[in-house]
Amino acid sequence: MNFRDLEYLVAVADLGHFGQAAARCHVSQSALSLQLKKLEAELGVQLIERTSRRVVVAPAGRPLVERARGILQARQALLDVAAVEVGQMPATITLGLIPTIAPYWIGPVLTAMKQTYPGTTLRIVEDITQNLVQGTARGELDAAIIATDTNDSLIAETELGHDELLLAVARAHPLARQAQVEHKHLQGETMLLLKDGHCLSDQAASFCSANRVGAATISIAASIDTLKAMICAGMGVTLIPRMAVASAPDKCLVFLPLQPAPSRTVRVITRKTSRLGPLLAAALKGAMTKGNADCARMEPESGAKVGKMRASRVQR
Repeated sequence: MNFRDLEYLVAVADLGHFGQAAARCHVSQSALSLQLKKLEAELGVQLIERTSRRVVVAPAGRPLVERARGILQARQALLDVAAVEVGQMPATITLGLIPTIAPYWIGPVLTAMKQTYPGTTLRIVEDITQNLVQGTARGELDAAIIATDTNDSLIAETELGHDELLLAVARAHPLARQAQVEHKHLQGETMLLLKDGHCLSDQAASFCSANRVGAATISIAASIDTLKAMICAGMGVTLIPRMAVASAPDKCLVFLPLQPAPSRTVRVITRKTSRLGPLLAAALKGAMTKGNADCARMEPESGAKVGKMRASRVQR
């Protein structure tokens, strides 16, 4: 028995699928299945019930899966303590990011980590907040960058900064001529949201609720790019993180500041038993600073009206 055997067992228990578990563990499905059979033979109990349609943990295997999970977490904590001395990092860090941060931060994050810790390899995992929190707590991820509170007793949070949410409207929309939008201007609008599971959807809905915005909210899109396309097509308006505005030209969109200005708090989460949090935060704050600087460097269009100039600072 070794740690890899326990990783295979926990992966199968979490995912209920040999193929997905093998992909998570970066081995072939046949190798994973064979190793689990050897583990069952060594322990003398059936750990996994195999059928043609699904894979489930056998009753005798459930307490062993939890023991295996605890052993892996303790191993990871031991590795963290051994590696994270003064200014040192583990050789490999698995970092999770939510989909509304990952596309805009992967480049700056990799650059910041390479500059600060050139001997560390960063492995990126993109997933929704709930899965990243669970993965971090279980030891499958070393850390994750999210934008909501976790309220998890196993998780430590280190704030990286704030990311303003801007109103995205089509250039032909009447609000596009405003220098700044108040919540009363959104009455009767259709607020398009990311589908359930994305924290940005909850943040937009919370803004509407807190400010008594009588906008119809529709959760439909799976990505910010889809939201932008729908706004361009005149289907409604939405809230877009400032870090997403500078990522690519959007000739048919205008991004406007809101009053009161909503924002999200970006943070890095680690296990409380890990010492990675403060070190990672110090390196990753540089990535957020770079993203904010990219937005600030955007220049207003020449010859625009005063109100349009102020809005066009976040136009592309």
